[in-house]
Amino acid sequence: MSERLAIFGRPEGICPRKLFRLPLPMQAEGVRLLFEMGQSMGQVTARLGLSAQQVRGLLSVEAKFARGGEGIGQDPR
Repeated sequence: MSERLAIFGRPEGICPRKLFRLPLPMQAEGVRLLFEMGQSMGQVTARLGLSAQQVRGLLSVEAKFARGGEGIGQDPR
């Protein structure tokens, strides 16, 4: 088996249509996951229908995603 398996899923599990409905930080994380699964830039661009420049742009996103409700009950200081 030459395909690299990851404990968090397989490349086929990342659906471009669903990925791009997510907030930008989560889109960036989806792209990072594809690379962590052993995908090449060519495979990632083909799977997502993006150019290499667009993929690099997503990889540069450093914003952190916080789910709604996080921080409830915590001291705001």
